[in-house]
Amino acid sequence: MTTGRYTRTAIALHWIVAALILFQIGFGWYLGEIPRHVPARGIAVNLHKSIGITVGLIILLRLAWRAAHPAPAFPSSMRAWQVWLARWAHRTLYACMLVMPLSGYVATNFSKFGIKYFDLFVLPPWGVVSRPLYDLFQSIHVWTSYLFVALIAGHVAAALKHVIVDRDDVFRRMLPGR
Repeated sequence: MTTGRYTRTAIALHWIVAALILFQIGFGWYLGEIPRHVPARGIAVNLHKSIGITVGLIILLRLAWRAAHPAPAFPSSMRAWQVWLARWAHRTLYACMLVMPLSGYVATNFSKFGIKYFDLFVLPPWGVVSRPLYDLFQSIHVWTSYLFVALIAGHVAAALKHVIVDRDDVFRRMLPGR
């Protein structure tokens, strides 16, 4: 059964964002292993923040593209509950894509540290120094990463199901090339 394909731009944005998000989550979890008050941590944290802002902007571009270019229809062979689940999984993935960089950025603004964006310029904090607000937004940032990983695992499992079990074109419509 043939389904429509995503646009080349949508495909490129999907794989770029996927790779960057997976890298950022792994890098963010690694940051917890770097001892506080050592220069390497400051460098790594600022790199994570800089990449996070960049990924956040690419995600906004992806969302704008998606809003202007709807996804192809699911194959008629998919059951109604599968279509419903796929739609909600995608919505939740998009929510995580927004919450993740935003909560990290907002958390930073309730600390005394700004963001040295790739050491090119400084984005000073715009909030008051508040440990409770910082901890709240940082917790949202961290817990979203766990939810995100679970959703990504489900997304990959569903894609593999379409390749191995269903043998339909759902996975292929997001692959680069023809």
